[in-house]
Amino acid sequence: MKIPSYISYLLILIVAVGLFLSGYYLSRYQLEGQLSINTAELEEARSRNIELTSRIRVLEDRVLQLESEKINLAVEAEKLNQELSKLIEELEDKGKEIAKINSSCAGCYRELSDIKDNLRKLALAIDKLRQDKELLVILKSEPPQNRTEAKIYWNDTRAGLYRINPNLVPTVDTIIYYLDYYFDWVESFPRDASPEQVCNWIFSYTTEAREYESAISKLRDEIYLTVLTDVGEVLRIMEEIS
Repeated sequence: MKIPSYISYLLILIVAVGLFLSGYYLSRYQLEGQLSINTAELEEARSRNIELTSRIRVLEDRVLQLESEKINLAVEAEKLNQELSKLIEELEDKGKEIAKINSSCAGCYRELSDIKDNLRKLALAIDKLRQDKELLVILKSEPPQNRTEAKIYWNDTRAGLYRINPNLVPTVDTIIYYLDYYFDWVESFPRDASPEQVCNWIFSYTTEAREYESAISKLRDEIYLTVLTDVGEVLRIMEEIS
């Protein structure tokens, strides 16, 4: 029996519509799945961006705090330097006075012994304060931001401290030990970097690089404490001989 042509056309139309609807719903399902994935990735990127922004703000606050501490330390160092200069001048004047007394009391053996002892103490105090002035120069100076110059600077500093106060040398040895780690991190800063690359560089700040800056802060604290202790000792000596 022959099928009428309009029925054949109708069947073909039905099959075509079915295929079209199947493709439509399949494409829609795939698009919805991809949209969900893209939305999740967008949310993850947004969350990471918020976290990076927060950590950058924390680092910026820390940088501002360190800058403030550095300024305050420089001001205090300058005040101490002025006080040390004044004390040295006073001690030298006192030494001249004692020297005159020493020359005019040749027959007073007991007093002469005391005067010589006081002169010895004054000489030690003056030497100590002069050494402290050299320590303050180190305290006020800024280490170079170049690897080669920094190595020269810290080796020279070590030699000076070995002569002035060997107790400070181990801290300088720590600085020299971690110096290359610090400059490896500094020199890894990407050129023409995107904000994300800069953030990644900041977060790559290693423990060893941090130890370099921590050791520098420790050395400054030790120098500051040494100078204050020496000034207190000199003031005690001046009270004893006055």
